[in-house]
Amino acid sequence: MEKQSRDFKGVWIPKEIWLSEQLSLMEKVLFVEIHSLDNERGCFASNGYFAEFFGMSDRQIRTHIGALREKGFINVSIHNRNERVIRVAGR
Repeated sequence: MEKQSRDFKGVWIPKEIWLSEQLSLMEKVLFVEIHSLDNERGCFASNGYFAEFFGMSDRQIRTHIGALREKGFINVSIHNRNERVIRVAGR
């Protein structure tokens, strides 16, 4: 597993995420992982990275990232035709 640069201070879930009835538990922890990897350039972690980190399939991760995007918690953009960047909304 490739080490990703992060602003990691422990596991802390913001109140608005933890109490959100919109998000499943998996979406909450995936959001926190994306947030910790979202530095000045954004989060470049692949679905494979998240799948290995959480012990899930790429497809499950893709579904959860899509749900977070649809619910407005993250923004996903593509740079240079194949470089995905995930940003926490409002950051």
